[in-house]
Amino acid sequence: MKGIIYIAHGSKMPDKNERFRAFVQHIIEQRPEPIQHVAFLEKDDENVPIVLRRMVAEGLTELIVVPMLLFPAMHAVEDIPSQLESVLASTNIPYVIADCFGDTAFVYEVAERIIAHYKNETILITAHGNKRFTEPDVRLTQMVDQMSVRTGQNLIPAMLYGNLSFEEILKKMDKGTPIVLMPYFLFDGHLVRKIKRLSKPFIEAGYNITFTNTLDLHLDMTRGVLQKIQEVS
Repeated sequence: MKGIIYIAHGSKMPDKNERFRAFVQHIIEQRPEPIQHVAFLEKDDENVPIVLRRMVAEGLTELIVVPMLLFPAMHAVEDIPSQLESVLASTNIPYVIADCFGDTAFVYEVAERIIAHYKNETILITAHGNKRFTEPDVRLTQMVDQMSVRTGQNLIPAMLYGNLSFEEILKKMDKGTPIVLMPYFLFDGHLVRKIKRLSKPFIEAGYNITFTNTLDLHLDMTRGVLQKIQEVS
């Protein structure tokens, strides 16, 4: 039987994981695969090997792996394949890994609605980033370029980590410029709080910075995930 495993990072806050399960349920209901489960990279009792073994026991014969991540970096490129192989290497079950979905139009259109009422501000679309992987930078930059053309707004791609460091970008900006930081994250959490904490010295130094909401698991984004699944189905 065909199956899909949806792999998320996971949160230490149970309510966030429950909200995520509800988000994925909207995707599951639109797919025909008889075996579909959620797994978390950072949850010991619901991690990838545990969930995969359960799926194999249910009769899994073919697998689609869906990284529930906005951009491909360490988790998508290294952690997920490693954890898959730890279980599937001893089986004949074929699998394919879908692409991350953060730069699909369905996702960035949610971001556009969040920032729609800002007209004269410089807006930093700020995602996770990674020092070792450049593809998130490339994808975010391409996406933000498209958003800028669509909206006519002054949008800048930025990251919490890596070459597009939002802190380094802020250092080069005029204090008098109204600045908006849009956390390009699936939901609020410790990384978003870190962005706000790292922004505090700039605010104290006189920078005019405000923050928007995150993508907040908006259900429109499920269409981006479904698009990525369809591409590998």
